[in-house]
Amino acid sequence: MNILRWSPGVPLVSTSLQVAFAKFVSLRFGEETWSKLLHDSSLAASMEPVSATGRGDALMPLLMATTRITNEHAAAVVEELGVFLAGQLISRYQRRIDPAWSTLDLIMHANRALALWFERRNATYEPAMRCARIGERTVRIVYASRRRLCPLIRGMIRGVAEHRGEAIRFLEGRCMMKGSSFCEILVELPVAAPA
Repeated sequence: MNILRWSPGVPLVSTSLQVAFAKFVSLRFGEETWSKLLHDSSLAASMEPVSATGRGDALMPLLMATTRITNEHAAAVVEELGVFLAGQLISRYQRRIDPAWSTLDLIMHANRALALWFERRNATYEPAMRCARIGERTVRIVYASRRRLCPLIRGMIRGVAEHRGEAIRFLEGRCMMKGSSFCEILVELPVAAPA
């Protein structure tokens, strides 16, 4: 099942996203792979300035081309991209992140910040993602999107946990990749074993 769907003519969202994706591809697959992606004629039309209607579909042409050129499984590439993006975002917003926050705290704060960002801009596209703390050591994430980028969410959470030096466990009740209309992901911080 191909999780990547994109229509020609849908522009990339932002220069910063393009730069982050270029870094990811260059580090993970080599600079020659990024050069091949840039020369792919199907990407030429998408390398345009932001368009209000194109938000959210930005990565599709690049991800499709990356999986085609590298022969990597799409979900694995998307999850690795999530890990990479988490590191980039943590570096960029480090001053706004309380060092005492756990991975779960950071998920909850990021979810609120994202919702406020879309609200302030009266954005027509808002990710269908909700997070709720359902215990001291568990966050429940419900996500639905026609793009089915749940591996990106898992990757970003994995990246945050790695950065914080925490072990996490994912429990997936439902997944769009398995035919459900939405994903339900439980993120748990396992109880540390006594020393």
